[in-house]
Amino acid sequence: MQALSAKQTGLTHIFGRNGEVMRVLAACLSLILLMLGAVYMCAADEYAGEWRVFRLFLEIEDGDTVVYRGRHMRFLGVDTPEVRNPELGFWVTQPYGSEAKEFTRRQIRQAGRVTYMQDGTDRYDRLLVHLFVDGYSLSVKIVEAGLGYETVSVYGDNGFPEITAMILEAAKLHPELPFENPYLWRSRNRAR
Repeated sequence: MQALSAKQTGLTHIFGRNGEVMRVLAACLSLILLMLGAVYMCAADEYAGEWRVFRLFLEIEDGDTVVYRGRHMRFLGVDTPEVRNPELGFWVTQPYGSEAKEFTRRQIRQAGRVTYMQDGTDRYDRLLVHLFVDGYSLSVKIVEAGLGYETVSVYGDNGFPEITAMILEAAKLHPELPFENPYLWRSRNRAR
């Protein structure tokens, strides 16, 4: 038995001559499935206050700041060297700034799962977060690698005492870092 064409079945007016309507419907269905997948990847985890990050929408600004869906997120507990950013008044990269940024990019890219916990905003309206790669604090990893100064001695634990203890312990691995404290460097190098 021979299969009937759309013309033979009288369905040409519904599906179009070359199946244009079916192609449009398939494209719409694909888009809906992609959006549902993105919503799932960004959904809240089952444990208190931790949110998944869909890496497609994540940009690395420097070693301790990312931009997620247009919102700047500043890592708690660590301060990394600055990279050139004329918008912020930095026309040169601080020594080790590029290495810190690449370290953060690599940790996020290699992770199977990226999540964050938020603790308000700073005076620049950035979200203050602890970012986790495969369940491990990225701030701790940065300090362990000797690519950032711990800041919990100055700003406190922000409600995360366990992570703070890990950051302070990691800081003992590198009592002397090969670059100037970014706080001091910024005060001398920001163009006004």
